[in-house]
Amino acid sequence: MLASNPNLPPAVQVVLAGDADPRVRGRLAEGAEYFITVGVHGRQVPDPLPREVYERLARDPEPKVRRALAFNRRLPEDVRTGMLDDTDSRTAAIAAAEWPLAPAARIGELLSRVTGAFGRDMLLSHLDGPLPAAAARAIMADIDSAAGTAYSEGLLRQVAEVADLDADLADRFLASPDLRTAVAANPTLSAEHVADLAGDPDNEVRAAVVARCGLDPVLRESIPVDYDDRSSKIVDWLLTEDLSDQNRLAFARSRHQIFRKTLAMRHDLPDEIVEILAGDESFAVRLFVCERQPNAPGRLLARIAEQWTSYSRWDMLAHKNFPAEAADHLARSAEVRDRAVAAAHPGLPADTVEALLTDDEATVRGRAATNPAVPADRLIELLGSADPAVAAGAAANRLLPVITMHRLLDQAGL
Repeated sequence: MLASNPNLPPAVQVVLAGDADPRVRGRLAEGAEYFITVGVHGRQVPDPLPREVYERLARDPEPKVRRALAFNRRLPEDVRTGMLDDTDSRTAAIAAAEWPLAPAARIGELLSRVTGAFGRDMLLSHLDGPLPAAAARAIMADIDSAAGTAYSEGLLRQVAEVADLDADLADRFLASPDLRTAVAANPTLSAEHVADLAGDPDNEVRAAVVARCGLDPVLRESIPVDYDDRSSKIVDWLLTEDLSDQNRLAFARSRHQIFRKTLAMRHDLPDEIVEILAGDESFAVRLFVCERQPNAPGRLLARIAEQWTSYSRWDMLAHKNFPAEAADHLARSAEVRDRAVAAAHPGLPADTVEALLTDDEATVRGRAATNPAVPADRLIELLGSADPAVAAGAAANRLLPVITMHRLLDQAGL
C-alpha cells in the first residue's frame, strides 16, 4: 500500500525499489494513476520516480515487475528504448505499445518475437503501414496451432485488416465469412476484390468497403448500406483528411450516413455545410452537429435538447446559439438541471432572472446571479445578499464592475 502512495519522498521510493517482495516493486513500478474529484472527476498522474529507481526496476529479475514498469507513463524515453530489447518479449511489447512515438521500424521485429494474442494485439495498433505478409503468416500459424479463443479470433480479424495481402492471404481471408468484413477494410486489397465485395450480400461487408479511404466516389455512392442510427461507428480518416470545399459538400450530401455523421464532427465546416447537416434525415447526424459545431443553428439545438437526455444535452443548453425563448421555457422546468443551465442564458427576460434568484435550489440561484443580463446596480445589491449562493454568483458575474471588484478585495485585505 505504501508503494502505491503517489506522494512518497524519493528516498522512500529508492528503498521500496529494493524490497524483497516483487509485489511491492511491481506496485511502485507501475506508477498507478488515481482519480480525484474537485467539482468534476479528474485523473491524477503521479510525479516521476527518481532516475535510479527507473534504471533499477528496468533491470529487475522478475518479468512481472519489468512489465509493470513498461506501463508507466512517466518512464524516460531512453529507459523505454532499452526495454524494447528486454529478454521477456511481453515486456518489450508493452514498452513499445505504451509509447506513442515508438520507432515504427521496431514494431515488425517485436511482432516476430512476441507470442500470445495479447502482446501482438497491442503492437498491431502501432504499425506504420501494412503488416508484412511473412509476419502475418507467422501469427496465423500460431493461432492455428492453438485452441480458438476470443483473443485469437480478434487477433485474426486484426491481421486480416492490416496484413500486406498477397493472393494466397487474400483468398484465405475471403474464404472465411467471419473475416470478410475485416479484409474489406484492408487498404492493400486488390481493386478486383474490392469491386466483388461491393456487391456482397452481407451489409457489414459492404459498409466496410464504403468506408475505405480512396475508394472511387462513383462506386461508393452506388453501394447500398443500411446504418444503425444508434451505432457509434465513424470513418476515422475523414476526421483528419484535408478536404476541398467540393469534397466536403460531396460528403455532406452522401447517401451514406456514416460519412455525414463523421463530417459533422469536424471543426472546419462552413455555415453552408452545417446547414445541410442540420437538416439531415438522421438523428445521429443532427445530434453531432449540436454536440460539435460552434455555429449549430439555434432552432436545431432547441429541438434536439427536447429529445436528448444524455450528458451532452447540458452543453447544448449552454451553447451560444441556444434560443432565448427556449431557455425561458426551460427556466420554468421541473428539472433542477434545466433551470440551472437556463439561469445563465443572457437572453432571459428580467422577470425570469428575478424569479430564478429566488428558486428553491441554491444551484439555480447562484447561476442566475452569474447571468450577464443582470444590471450592474442590481449586481452590487446581490453581492450583499445573505444567501451565500447568490452572493458568490454575483461575485463571479463577468460584468461586475472592476471598481467593485477592487473594493471587495481591498476590504478583504487582498
